[in-house]
Amino acid sequence: TKQAIDANRNKKSKINEHFADLLLKLNISFEQEFALGNYLYDFHILDTNILIEINPTFTHTCVSTSAYYGKDKQYHINKTSFANQNNYRCINIWEWDDSFKLALLLKSKTILYARKLELKEITKQEANKFIELYHLQGSCYGNSVNLGLFNSEQLVQVMTFGKPRYNKNYEYELLRLCSDNNYYVVGGSERLFKYFTRYYNPQSIISYCDTSKFIGDVYFRLGFSLLRESQPQKIWSKANTKHYITDNLLRQYGFDKLVGSKLNPPEIYGKGTDNEELMLNHNWLPVYDCGQKTFIWTGQI
Repeated sequence: TKQAIDANRNKKSKINEHFADLLLKLNISFEQEFALGNYLYDFHILDTNILIEINPTFTHTCVSTSAYYGKDKQYHINKTSFANQNNYRCINIWEWDDSFKLALLLKSKTILYARKLELKEITKQEANKFIELYHLQGSCYGNSVNLGLFNSEQLVQVMTFGKPRYNKNYEYELLRLCSDNNYYVVGGSERLFKYFTRYYNPQSIISYCDTSKFIGDVYFRLGFSLLRESQPQKIWSKANTKHYITDNLLRQYGFDKLVGSKLNPPEIYGKGTDNEELMLNHNWLPVYDCGQKTFIWTGQI
């Protein structure tokens, strides 16, 4: 209905207004509705090549609703790739993202030079505490090697490694790399990685890059090569919440275990039920992301 369409339009504009307010509070200059080719991007961060796309679930789902036609599953990756091809970096913000954490990445930073910093091996606990603050995805399990760069006594950049979580054909996985949002560390990733290869003598390393946020240029600087680029993945999002479930997880465990058992009262439908239909009936909507890039390192630097 027209009322539903108008309500969703207003809702979308409020989400954009909220992000604009975050940028203003952080003294980040921007322009809205930035035109590039046939596309309009929600924000352009002035004096940078960074574009921001806000992707609310209710307007960016791949299924048609009473208010909107569904987005093509290539929509987000095509728009992001077009920006990349024109020397822009496009950061997609999904319903489940921490928009404040993303806004902090965009503020002006103090430049530090890695050669002037102290490199130390740190504990898993120290690394994870730092990563929870500054990495968009937070910490992950399995980090057995944790390296940090310090400016005096202040930890400003962290890189972690561990056994591969998904592909056992490689010896290590580069799990996390992030910096304190107040600093840009010139040469930091290179110095940390060089330390790891020198003292741990790895034969092979794998790592993954979220294409909706990053181009992956740091991997090429470290001597990695691109192994593959995955197709966009379907992600089930509960609108107006931070809850999401990947389609792979839904196929593996099903609606009953992931959603139904957690309802009050629980709703268990048993085998043979249509997981996607149940998700839609319980106000979950599918959104296609931008896929991911897989990088590998197999040589000395």
